[in-house]
Amino acid sequence: MNRSLARVDLNLLVTMDVLLRERNVSRASEVLFVSQSAVSRALARLRATFDDPLFTRVSTGLVPTEKALLIEKQLLVLLPQLQQVFGSEQFDPYVADNSFAISMPAFLSSALFPKLVLRLQNIAPKVTITEHSAKANPYPAIDQGYIDFALHFIQPANAKYVATHLGSLRPQLFVRNSHPLSKNKEVTLQDTIAFPMIGMVVDEDQHHSFNAPILQVYKDLMHENRPILRSSQTQVLVDVLVKTDAILFGTNSIQALPDFGEHFIQLPSPELDGKEALAVPAYLIHHQRCSSSVAHLWMQTILIEELSALLPHNSNLRDI
Repeated sequence: MNRSLARVDLNLLVTMDVLLRERNVSRASEVLFVSQSAVSRALARLRATFDDPLFTRVSTGLVPTEKALLIEKQLLVLLPQLQQVFGSEQFDPYVADNSFAISMPAFLSSALFPKLVLRLQNIAPKVTITEHSAKANPYPAIDQGYIDFALHFIQPANAKYVATHLGSLRPQLFVRNSHPLSKNKEVTLQDTIAFPMIGMVVDEDQHHSFNAPILQVYKDLMHENRPILRSSQTQVLVDVLVKTDAILFGTNSIQALPDFGEHFIQLPSPELDGKEALAVPAYLIHHQRCSSSVAHLWMQTILIEELSALLPHNSNLRDI
């Protein structure tokens, strides 16, 4: 056996991984369930082992050195392999009590989470889900373990994230069943100007992650039609939609809501329907380190199934 390897405490690699994620000794100690002094001692041993400072202390926490960043890339491969060496994880969904934090845009979460919770109640009654609002940059929260899965509109460039292409969000117009335009075989955007418009709130944070031609159409319609309501709550918009002549500017995911077809319908619009330039790709993202967790892979499979059903016309489902 290599003598230098024999002197290495594998627990130090776990501490190093957490420090790289948290960039803060205090938060690392909370994640590891040890004292701050224990993390500081482990860091001192790591510095001696690698003959490098590894981190520089600043007012906001720790800044990794070049050596530490190199180790981070190696740990992405090494730690999952070590977990396999020391035994595979046993996972029974029905008795599992795992918790998963999922970041999702409101117009998708309204359709996803009721179905997801109902499904989990039948097959994994002790599993808990925490919903987080979507952010323009979900990666810091993923790195720190605050979020397990995030739906995002941009394919990540960093190999430490695994992204599964789910399909595309496409703009669509919706009205109540008895709306004056509901009998039209085709509806132009000019036709909609005679009616009030309602739609999702798209704040500056979402603009950066949802930067696509669909946004310009949305902004133009909402400007011309002087919207009577913009909300971050999908159900609020639907409640207004079914009781007024307002037109909802939404996406194809709205069709998954239980009231679709019975109380409101999609307007056929040649200017929106089938326009690939207006389609926005959607990705389910998680950290590479979760790929060694049977529980996370199980939840990933369920989320892919449920989200793919919300995004019709998806093709070439793949991991990136």
